[in-house]
Amino acid sequence: MSIFSWRTRAVLLLTVLFAVLGTTTVLAHEGRDVGDYNFVVGFINEPAVEGMLNGVSLRVTSLLEEEHDGHDAAMDMGDGTNTEIDLVSHGGVFVDKLDVGAHYEFTFNQDFDNLTVLFHAHPIETQGSIMIGHGGLDVSEVIVEIHENGFKPARVMIQADTTVRFKNHMTEPTVLMSGPLGEVEASAGPVAKNVALGITTLQVEVTHVASSLSQIMDLKEAFGNPGQYKAEFIPTSPGPYNFRFFGDIEGTAIDESFESSNTTFDEVTPANEIQFPVQLASPRETENAARGALDAANDAVVEASDASTTASTATLMGIIALILGVVGLVFGGLALQRSGKKA
Repeated sequence: MSIFSWRTRAVLLLTVLFAVLGTTTVLAHEGRDVGDYNFVVGFINEPAVEGMLNGVSLRVTSLLEEEHDGHDAAMDMGDGTNTEIDLVSHGGVFVDKLDVGAHYEFTFNQDFDNLTVLFHAHPIETQGSIMIGHGGLDVSEVIVEIHENGFKPARVMIQADTTVRFKNHMTEPTVLMSGPLGEVEASAGPVAKNVALGITTLQVEVTHVASSLSQIMDLKEAFGNPGQYKAEFIPTSPGPYNFRFFGDIEGTAIDESFESSNTTFDEVTPANEIQFPVQLASPRETENAARGALDAANDAVVEASDASTTASTATLMGIIALILGVVGLVFGGLALQRSGKKA
């Protein structure tokens, strides 16, 4: 057999292995079109671990290109024409390449009032946010430093007409741009870049599938991340969970369920699978042990009560037998006396 044939077979074998392994990969979140919206659902922190703070993560975007659910705002360019502030696209508000030690500044005028602008930089792959008009600092300029480990500060709260100056403190050039870090997970259809803001009429019912126990929770907007909503809780049992979203968005009825699996988003992992060096008992195991000890204690009390009752009965019977024995002796003595007199 030639070397070429051996190499060809090896490549084919590796291709098949990668394909098989790739089919078992767990997706971080599940994206799905729900009416006129796209939902991206999962746990806030993945992998999700039993007994650790986590919660439901929901990102909502509108599929209607002509509708702008609050993330775009009209901005007067000064020449009588209007454009829109794109808070979602990469570089929709600003983008610039900064050499080492260079800086870039941007003034957020009144058109940005009550908006939140996300930003990130490559290659550090971290995200920051600027909230305008949310009770922010009343200053003329704010400086944001770009370091290898992130932005300082990463969250900025300012008033409108404030200038933010970004300065590159890294040892290599960086590309700074507005917009959220990363892309929204793919869904069955095209996703418009219109995040849905201010959703207050939507709730989520969280169900632990194995036990069928469920609880209804309110969704809250995630700070500094437009279109992102969350409902925090601590999953105390491992396994799959079901998230059912119900209510309405701007009059559109919503009733959609998402369930964790190996093809959607993470199931909850038992805590002892990642504990080191000593595996601790989970809350569920501790509760079961406590219940077992309580049941054993109750059984011991019942047995002790039964034994006490049995012992009391035996003592009473012994006393009665003793009394009867004494009475028998008395009657026996009297009978003996009578028989002696007759003789």
